[in-house]
Amino acid sequence: VGPYQFTHMAAHQAWYACVNALFGGIKKFKVDYSVVPWCTFTDPEVATVGLNETTAAKRNIAFEVTKYHLDDLDRAIVEDERKGFVKILTVPRKDKILGATIVGAHAGEQISELISAMKNKVGLNKILSTIHIYPTWGEANKFAAGAWKRAHAPELLLSMVRKFHNWSRWSL
Repeated sequence: VGPYQFTHMAAHQAWYACVNALFGGIKKFKVDYSVVPWCTFTDPEVATVGLNETTAAKRNIAFEVTKYHLDDLDRAIVEDERKGFVKILTVPRKDKILGATIVGAHAGEQISELISAMKNKVGLNKILSTIHIYPTWGEANKFAAGAWKRAHAPELLLSMVRKFHNWSRWSL
């Protein structure tokens, strides 16, 4: 039953069915289908949640794409699993996550942080400010958030800070 034929969705729906069977007379609970992840367990794995570029474009939803390649991730280098990437769609000029796709080893595990972020409306700035254990696959999410932050750095402010530091270095 439901629009998604995944084992994890069946378990999720079963939980709601049980709760509604027990408490449906008091309060009815509905399944939230707004953040549904899935993973194709190929080599490399492909995990996704939310919108992708094609779906967003078809729905006329504006988006930006941030991509981080795993060939620069220390854990991927150590395990010789460098092929793949983390791709995150966000609202233009905002850190709100619209969707994510991870291609690579352990993508099904790695996407959990982004699923939780979307479900709980946590943006890329919060992911970037979260301490991630080194060296782990999860760091790729943080590095993708860092790539987003660099792309949205306030250039005027950074320019003024650089000038101030250069001035203060020579003035003292």
